[in-house]
This record gives sequence, structure tokens and C-alpha cells, in this order.
Amino acid sequence: MNKLLSYISLSAIVLLTAGCSDDEPKSEHKGLTGYVIEANYEKKALLVAESDKTAKVGNYDAEWYSLNDDAILHDSKNNTVLLTDIEVGSEVETWSTSRSFESYPSKTDLSKLVVADDVKHPDSPMLQKKAIQAALSHAKSISDTAAILIVQNVTTSKSEWIIQVFNSYSEKSYEFTVNAVTGEVKQIK
Repeated sequence: MNKLLSYISLSAIVLLTAGCSDDEPKSEHKGLTGYVIEANYEKKALLVAESDKTAKVGNYDAEWYSLNDDAILHDSKNNTVLLTDIEVGSEVETWSTSRSFESYPSKTDLSKLVVADDVKHPDSPMLQKKAIQAALSHAKSISDTAAILIVQNVTTSKSEWIIQVFNSYSEKSYEFTVNAVTGEVKQIK
């Protein structure tokens, strides 16, 4: 009886110890697909927000991603990129191994990120991310409060980028044109 009790006790301890172990491989799950809205290279963090392409109508998720030590950063051709290569305005897909903290924007780790190829204006050498940077900078300058800015949509006309930006705190939408040659920003809505 004593041997049986010892065996049961030892089995219970082994099972409890194994069940509480942190050595389990973490499962990776898909995060947000959207635009980098802010980058803090010192803290190794990126703020990514959904656009109209991926968001549920009127509900734009935004998430601060802190890089894991073993985070994988690639471009669309599977080439390794540096964190500093990922600029505000870059379109990205993200993956994480931890749950998001309940806040807006939420916070989680970044285990993998893929940067989409940057789009060039059809009639000018200006890249889409540069136009987004200009529009976000202008939106911040006209905002009376700190805000999470969402790039809702990006299109082109003959000589301009047309960028729709949503201020998540004031719930105002703006539409800007960015001259694809000079970089001049005008608010049209």
C-alpha cells in the first residue's frame, strides 16, 4: 500500500510539474495586416493599424507589436530586413505568440512580420509610404489631441496620392492629396 501511495504521489507531482512548464512551444497566430502608423526603434516596437482592406466596417484594430528576440522580419520575397527598414507607411502582415493586452491600441509580441512591396505612383517616382508619411504628419499637425491615426484607403490620381485618414479619438475622417512630385499635402475633406 505504501508503494502504491508513493507511486501515485510521484505521478501526481510529475504531471503537475509538466503541466506548469514554460518549455512548451508557443503557438504562433496571425496578427494584423495593415500599415505601420508609428515606429519606436529604440523600444523595438511598431504600431500597426488595419485599413479598409482588412477591417470590419468602421472597426479598425490597432496593435503595438514589441519584437521578440527571435522575431523574423522579411520582405515579400522572403529576404531578411532590419527593423529600421520598416518605416511608417509600410504595409505589413504580422504574427504573434502571445495574447493581446486589452486596450486600444492593444499590445502584444511580434514573432514574424512580412513587409509588402512598396507601391510607386504610376506617373511619378514617389512611393506610397512616403505619401502616407506626409499625410499622417499633416493629420497630426491639425489634430488638437493625441490620436491613433488610421490609414483607411490609398489611391492615386494623375499627379497625386489620395489618402483617407481616420482619427480614432475624435472619430473624424480626413482626405488628403499628396502631390506625387512635390510632396505638398492638401486637405480636401
